[in-house]
Amino acid sequence: MGETTALVHRSPLRDALVELFEAGWQQATSVFGSEAQETEEQPDLSETDRALLHLLHTGLKDKSIARQPGLSQRTLRRRITDLTPRLGATSRFQAAAQTVRRGWL
Repeated sequence: MGETTALVHRSPLRDALVELFEAGWQQATSVFGSEAQETEEQPDLSETDRALLHLLHTGLKDKSIARQPGLSQRTLRRRITDLTPRLGATSRFQAAAQTVRRGWL
Protein backbone atom coordinates (compact mmCIF):
# COMPACT_ATOMS: atom_id res chain seq x y z
CA MET A 1 0.00 0.00 0.00
CA GLY A 2 1.32 3.46 -0.87
CA GLU A 3 1.44 6.36 1.50
CA THR A 4 -0.60 9.49 0.94
CA THR A 5 0.42 12.92 2.07
CA ALA A 6 -1.81 16.00 2.21
CA LEU A 7 -0.54 19.55 2.34
CA VAL A 8 -3.03 21.96 3.90
CA HIS A 9 -2.36 25.59 3.15
CA ARG A 10 -3.44 28.39 5.43
CA SER A 11 -6.95 29.50 4.56
CA PRO A 12 -9.95 31.10 6.26
CA LEU A 13 -11.70 27.71 6.33
CA ARG A 14 -8.73 25.99 7.99
CA ASP A 15 -8.43 28.81 10.52
CA ALA A 16 -12.16 28.57 11.33
CA LEU A 17 -11.92 24.80 11.80
CA VAL A 18 -8.92 25.15 14.10
CA GLU A 19 -10.78 27.76 16.18
CA LEU A 20 -13.85 25.52 16.35
CA PHE A 21 -11.73 22.59 17.53
CA GLU A 22 -9.97 24.71 20.15
CA ALA A 23 -13.29 26.09 21.45
CA GLY A 24 -14.70 22.57 21.75
CA TRP A 25 -11.55 21.32 23.45
CA GLN A 26 -11.76 24.12 26.06
CA GLN A 27 -15.30 23.02 26.96
CA ALA A 28 -14.56 19.29 26.93
CA THR A 29 -15.02 17.15 30.02
CA SER A 30 -12.48 14.51 30.92
CA VAL A 31 -13.78 10.98 30.50
CA PHE A 32 -12.34 10.05 33.88
CA GLY A 33 -13.41 13.21 35.71
CA SER A 34 -11.35 15.68 37.65
CA GLU A 35 -9.15 14.68 40.57
CA ALA A 36 -11.59 16.37 42.95
CA GLN A 37 -14.43 14.12 41.75
CA GLU A 38 -12.50 10.89 41.96
CA THR A 39 -12.94 8.55 44.87
CA GLU A 40 -11.57 5.06 45.09
CA GLU A 41 -14.29 3.90 47.47
CA GLN A 42 -16.63 1.61 45.63
CA PRO A 43 -20.20 2.90 45.68
CA ASP A 44 -23.00 0.54 46.66
CA LEU A 45 -23.90 -0.87 43.23
CA SER A 46 -26.52 -3.54 42.74
CA GLU A 47 -25.92 -6.33 40.27
CA THR A 48 -28.39 -4.62 37.91
CA ASP A 49 -26.46 -1.33 38.23
CA ARG A 50 -23.22 -3.14 37.41
CA ALA A 51 -24.81 -4.81 34.41
CA LEU A 52 -26.19 -1.49 33.19
CA LEU A 53 -22.80 0.22 33.53
CA HIS A 54 -21.12 -2.65 31.70
CA LEU A 55 -23.64 -2.41 28.85
CA LEU A 56 -23.24 1.38 28.75
CA HIS A 57 -19.51 0.93 28.43
CA THR A 58 -20.00 -1.30 25.38
CA GLY A 59 -21.76 1.57 23.59
CA LEU A 60 -25.10 -0.12 23.06
CA LYS A 61 -28.18 2.00 22.50
CA ASP A 62 -30.73 2.42 25.30
CA LYS A 63 -33.22 0.06 23.67
CA SER A 64 -30.67 -2.77 23.57
CA ILE A 65 -29.42 -2.06 27.10
CA ALA A 66 -32.94 -1.98 28.55
CA ARG A 67 -33.81 -5.29 26.90
CA GLN A 68 -31.04 -7.20 28.74
CA PRO A 69 -32.36 -6.83 32.32
CA GLY A 70 -35.97 -6.43 31.12
CA LEU A 71 -36.34 -2.72 31.94
CA SER A 72 -38.32 -0.10 30.10
CA GLN A 73 -36.25 2.58 28.36
CA ARG A 74 -37.73 5.17 30.73
CA THR A 75 -36.66 3.16 33.80
CA LEU A 76 -33.22 2.65 32.28
CA ARG A 77 -32.75 6.39 31.73
CA ARG A 78 -33.91 7.13 35.29
CA ARG A 79 -31.44 4.61 36.74
CA ILE A 80 -28.60 6.02 34.65
CA THR A 81 -29.54 9.54 35.79
CA ASP A 82 -29.40 8.33 39.42
CA LEU A 83 -26.11 6.45 38.96
CA THR A 84 -24.14 9.17 37.18
CA PRO A 85 -23.76 11.64 40.09
CA ARG A 86 -23.22 8.80 42.58
CA LEU A 87 -20.12 7.88 40.59
CA GLY A 88 -18.90 11.49 40.40
CA ALA A 89 -19.46 11.56 36.65
CA THR A 90 -21.00 14.19 34.42
CA SER A 91 -22.13 11.88 31.62
CA ARG A 92 -23.29 8.32 31.22
CA PHE A 93 -20.22 7.42 29.19
CA GLN A 94 -17.95 8.91 31.85
CA ALA A 95 -19.73 6.91 34.56
CA ALA A 96 -19.18 3.64 32.70
CA ALA A 97 -15.58 4.47 31.82
CA GLN A 98 -14.75 5.35 35.44
CA THR A 99 -16.20 2.14 36.84
CA VAL A 100 -14.22 0.05 34.35
CA ARG A 101 -10.99 2.00 34.97
CA ARG A 102 -11.37 1.61 38.74
CA GLY A 103 -11.95 -2.13 38.37
CA TRP A 104 -15.48 -2.08 39.76
CA LEU A 105 -16.87 -4.06 36.84
